[in-house]
Amino acid sequence: MPSKSRREDVFIEAFLSAYEDELWADADKDWVDRHTDGGIEVVAKRASDGKTLAIEHTLIQPFVSDKEDFAVFGRSFLKIEDDKSLIVPDRWIQLFVPVGTLLNYPDKTAREGIVNAVHEWIRANRLTLPDGDSDHQCLVTGIQGKPDFYITLTIKVKPLPGDGSLHVRRQQVGNDFPDVVRKALATKLPKLTKQKADKRILMLERQHMNLIPDQMQDEIRRQAPDFPALAQVDEIWVLETIGYEPGGYFLFELNDEKNEPLANITCQGNIWTSRSVKGGIPFCNY
Repeated sequence: MPSKSRREDVFIEAFLSAYEDELWADADKDWVDRHTDGGIEVVAKRASDGKTLAIEHTLIQPFVSDKEDFAVFGRSFLKIEDDKSLIVPDRWIQLFVPVGTLLNYPDKTAREGIVNAVHEWIRANRLTLPDGDSDHQCLVTGIQGKPDFYITLTIKVKPLPGDGSLHVRRQQVGNDFPDVVRKALATKLPKLTKQKADKRILMLERQHMNLIPDQMQDEIRRQAPDFPALAQVDEIWVLETIGYEPGGYFLFELNDEKNEPLANITCQGNIWTSRSVKGGIPFCNY
């Protein structure tokens, strides 16, 4: 079914307002997927010369079954962040729990026991955590019908002068990321390349701290021989929305084949606030 307006519309509007020195700011926008099944997000038609720009957006998940896992994780582990007594002044502590930790234990009581074990571990150890990255073993006991076991917690600690912060997030275990990228390309490329346009852009959204832009783009290059349609995509932009809330900040970035930055656009709400370009904005072919 054709879609209604969606959260990514805000990102695309802001992108077009700044892209190519604002040459697309007054473009007429046809939100194709609102009226055509299987259509792309938008085709922009430039008022000055009638040139067209097709944009397709996709959210890149860090692993398969991410949404199911996050739903369980969000209801459970994120409550640890509400305990402000865990914050260490002048330190930003990021605590990563292995993906699927709670999915492996569907019983509510078991899940609560695991979350409590992690909560108490960080309470007991937060003041002695080293700066940088480190792995630690958290013992979980008292799960009915299960022997005691350990969870490997990955901790990242950075200086945060004048403040303190604690974030609890998920750590990917194993590597099914190629399957995620393969599914995204198989779904999105046909839609984008069949759309008639003078220029085509694929927009990859990143929401997760444990998924880096280089990882996404390296995997696309690795799979490029299996997707010859990538040659019809002129540019691939990474959209950073980590911690984004409506009205907040987000960032677009275009990199070259060595993952060196070519251009970026910073936005707040639905407008761009800053941008930089290194040597123009060339095509980013894969």
